[in-house]
Amino acid sequence: MKLPRTRRALGLWLALGGTAAIACGYCVEDRIAVVYDHALLQRTLASKHQIAFFAWDGPVTRSEAMRQKILALGEGTAGVDKGSTRVSMEPAALAVAFDPQRGSVQSVQAGLQKALGPIRLSVMLLQPPPAAIKPPG
Repeated sequence: MKLPRTRRALGLWLALGGTAAIACGYCVEDRIAVVYDHALLQRTLASKHQIAFFAWDGPVTRSEAMRQKILALGEGTAGVDKGSTRVSMEPAALAVAFDPQRGSVQSVQAGLQKALGPIRLSVMLLQPPPAAIKPPG
């Protein structure tokens, strides 16, 4: 039986559209969501600092011990506000707050890369939707 072209197109559209709602852990939004901390965001904005979100990757065991190591290395990175580092193992994501008067997001990324490089991790800046990091109003 041959289906009309519109039915085939509709079937394909429904089949592909249905998978878009599944969180795969690789989307920017999924990675940001796992390290998002609203209280940290409010404190960061109140102090006129910014939050940067990163994906990280590397051949490491996804364990609590490794999460703590990544957290400690993030906290020790120059320019990162103490107590602001958030780490997720799955999906692999990292968030840090920083003072834009003391350094750019690129300098924070370079610092994180230098700190995480010895354990063979790399970081990639994620771009959140602008509304996610701007104060309301």
